[in-house]
Amino acid sequence: MKKETMNYFMAPLFFFVMLIDAHLTSTFISWSHDTYVWGVHLLLLLMLFSGNLLSKRYMILSALLIGSIFDLYYIGVLGIYAVALPLVIWLMYIMHEAIYQNILTRFFGMIILITSLELITAGIQVLFNLTAINGIFFVTRFLGPTLLINIIFFFVLYYPMKRLFEKK
Repeated sequence: MKKETMNYFMAPLFFFVMLIDAHLTSTFISWSHDTYVWGVHLLLLLMLFSGNLLSKRYMILSALLIGSIFDLYYIGVLGIYAVALPLVIWLMYIMHEAIYQNILTRFFGMIILITSLELITAGIQVLFNLTAINGIFFVTRFLGPTLLINIIFFFVLYYPMKRLFEKK
């Protein structure tokens, strides 16, 4: 896909993938009978792969827009994902030179980005007294399953996404 065409199609694709993320997360949570929180982050994976071709400004503005829509539609409190998602995308561009080397660096970059996103969103919620988080619960019932499901999606989608977003 050419870079000029990507600019037109990526923002709607980000929105569509955000919807898929939310529905897959709900499905996995219901399958585990609300014992574990399986946070699917295909949007972050898509942004990781497309960040190699798209500009920093475009990606951060897209993350701000998608984060705001996510906040308004799913959470009802504007500011959690509207802050966290652009910060994580900014972090992705800070680590840009290290991330885009090979499968191993992209894998660990994805782990860092997902962990950062979850820590930032949890930190914002604790900061504004929206929730009280137990550290053991957060790591074992939330962060662990979230990383596990996203690792599986990473390895399933790595080669198709790499092929789609390779520089031409």
